[in-house]
Amino acid sequence: MAAGTLIIRAAEHIDTYIPRFCDHPYLAPLGACRQCLVEVEGQRKPLTACTTPVADGMVVKTQWSSEMAKDAQEGVLELLLINHPLDCPMCDKGGECPLQDQSLAYGPGGSRFIDEKRRFTKPVPISPLVYLDRERCVLCARCTRFANEISGDPFIELFERGALEQVAIFEDEPYESVFSGNVIQICPVGALTSAQFRFKARPFDMATERSICNLCASGCNTVVQSRRDQIVRVLAADNAEVNEVWMCDKGRFGQSYVQRPERIAEPMVRKDGEFVAVSWAEAFRVVVEQIHAARRGGMRTAALSGGRLADEDAYALSRFARTVLGTNDIDARSRAGTPEDDAVLHQVVRTPGVTYTDVERAKVIVIVGSDLQQESPILFLRVRKAAARHGAQVIEVGGRTTPLGRGTGRAILCPPGTEAGVLLGAAAELARRGVGEWAGDLREAVGGPNASALLEQSHAATEQIGALADALASGGADAVILCGDRLAQAHGALAAAWNLADAVGARFGWVPRRAGMRGALWAGVHPSLLPGGRRVDQPGDRAELEQLWGVPVSATPGRDARGILSGTSDTGVLILAGVDPADDFGDATLGSRGLDGAPFVVASDLLLTASSRKANVLLPAAAFPERDGSLTDWEGRAQGFAAAVTPVGVARPDWEIFSLLANEAGIAFPRTRDELRREMNALLRPTGDPAPVPLPTLPMRRLDEHHPFTLLTYPMLLDSGSMLVGAGELLSTAQPPFVEVGRADAERLGIARGDRVKVTSACGTVEAPARVSDGIADRCVFVPATHVGARGLSLLDAGEPVTLVRVEKV
Repeated sequence: MAAGTLIIRAAEHIDTYIPRFCDHPYLAPLGACRQCLVEVEGQRKPLTACTTPVADGMVVKTQWSSEMAKDAQEGVLELLLINHPLDCPMCDKGGECPLQDQSLAYGPGGSRFIDEKRRFTKPVPISPLVYLDRERCVLCARCTRFANEISGDPFIELFERGALEQVAIFEDEPYESVFSGNVIQICPVGALTSAQFRFKARPFDMATERSICNLCASGCNTVVQSRRDQIVRVLAADNAEVNEVWMCDKGRFGQSYVQRPERIAEPMVRKDGEFVAVSWAEAFRVVVEQIHAARRGGMRTAALSGGRLADEDAYALSRFARTVLGTNDIDARSRAGTPEDDAVLHQVVRTPGVTYTDVERAKVIVIVGSDLQQESPILFLRVRKAAARHGAQVIEVGGRTTPLGRGTGRAILCPPGTEAGVLLGAAAELARRGVGEWAGDLREAVGGPNASALLEQSHAATEQIGALADALASGGADAVILCGDRLAQAHGALAAAWNLADAVGARFGWVPRRAGMRGALWAGVHPSLLPGGRRVDQPGDRAELEQLWGVPVSATPGRDARGILSGTSDTGVLILAGVDPADDFGDATLGSRGLDGAPFVVASDLLLTASSRKANVLLPAAAFPERDGSLTDWEGRAQGFAAAVTPVGVARPDWEIFSLLANEAGIAFPRTRDELRREMNALLRPTGDPAPVPLPTLPMRRLDEHHPFTLLTYPMLLDSGSMLVGAGELLSTAQPPFVEVGRADAERLGIARGDRVKVTSACGTVEAPARVSDGIADRCVFVPATHVGARGLSLLDAGEPVTLVRVEKV
């Protein structure tokens, strides 16, 4: 055994189980419950196996070979059961309770206690999602340790002392955490229970399937449990390489959309302005006739996907667009693309990606343009673990500080649009120092117009730029640069981050918000990329696909999402697959206007959205828990999932819809998922080496007296998205609408916390209560992108590099 291995872990290694309550493999040892007492030869009293490391020559006797250990464990169990209620038949933990199991296996078989048990008022709602039954608590401190060690949300604590000690929350402060559901799962008794699952089912009464969460790109492994073909509970599954045993509340409690009555259950065709239910055959015939008519008439066809599809769906859509529609007008992004964005994404697909393990072992982690807690919560936990347990330096670059920058890390605040200046400033500093073999590469990385001017506009202090340069120089190959998908909206920033990572030998990680975005990128749901990272403009790449598919592939790069929506009047058929551009596109009105101008729209979706309501044909898609498939997370790791419940109505997986449409159109297409997977596997290609990306012209950030603020906006984890329809308890924990301004700006404008503030751009206006913060860049204002009552997307103009706004007290 390695030095420092705990006795309890050594016992597990030889398949010997020592009972425990407080011990957890991902929490620090505590020895609170005393249930794991063992005998160690040479010691006068039993020791806790969960806190005692093994040593050379140590002889340990467990409950199977030591009367001392057996008596100690029986005594602890008897003591725990003195006040623990024997309400197993009605307790939610019944049937999967360690206290139940260990009392049977290792308990004394009876109790000498005859007095009345302690009682408390129950249950106590410590949040809208978590209920506390205090009399069941065994004081293992798993919940409080999770809050302090893992999530960093110390809203739940142990109060009082001795016999009165109990789990509680601070007065008038609910347990506010996007990870609160984890304390329910790791509670070894029924003290903490789920408001959503309470009294719904028993473990032996549910069917269980392994799955993958599809609500962000973290790729969390889950267990989906159903009763009578209805999902009743979602738990985190153990995968040490991905989510360990954790997941966020959105993934745990946000699956109600699967069983909503609003689900599209059968194909529908619009007739005389109303949707009419039809058979699959008729719906396919109508769509194919329109495709043929559009191509005969010389009109373009196009497809949009929202980054929510499984890998098979994304590949099928990409193949369908190239072989049936005959177009490269296909995109999974909900924003405008740029040549810089395309070049970096091409590199991301063809080079080895960063993994969770890389992040945990990194010495330096630089996060640019991403709020990981809101956009990739499990990656947030891994970065926090790297900093708190392994001493990694964490540096954030962006317009708003997140819990990582406020906690163990540091933040370089800069207005949106100036991130490239900060990164290039650090590159210039490293080049000035002549850092070994990197100096020449760094000088090339800095070579972009306006770089120094952008650095000046970022207001980043010289010492901040120096600290970033020092960190990257010291980290080298042990440094990781993580970039959010929205960084592509800041011209030059994505290329600057890629080139900087390449120059110093750091690892580059691209972290999209949506679950299927990395898989869509590999599948070629992109106007200039083909499956496997191949390029549309490369004859050799096209030839590989033409040989496999049996049809020619257009050599002309297609239009991006903005180009498609701007030119819908010339688009005979527009396919929407799991996307809602009317609500989600990064422009105030372009998505809605584009769909209104489209001659014929086909929408494959789960629910009626603002976009699917404008469609001519609706095709019911199966939700993730209703079908088999695979999903590629932000790392580039493809993971399989299985169907847990029956599809609603006659819904089908998206890949199957495109397969049947293609065959209806007379184009050969894989007919089974296995055939599709074999074709996808044939397109896997060896990874290449990273190469520098040319920097674009960097536009300047220009303020004026009428619009003196720069808008910063991105979606919060819990928002008004269609995937959270019906998740009432979960949404009740979401942050209320707000507008966030810096303290200096608030004082200058006479704004106090809670005042109504109006934010106005050239595209719209938002009013919401103010938050005053020290963690936002000067002359910047943050508005959540998709909050009800404070919708930052309504202010955006995606045609501009930055959105300028006016802020005033109402």
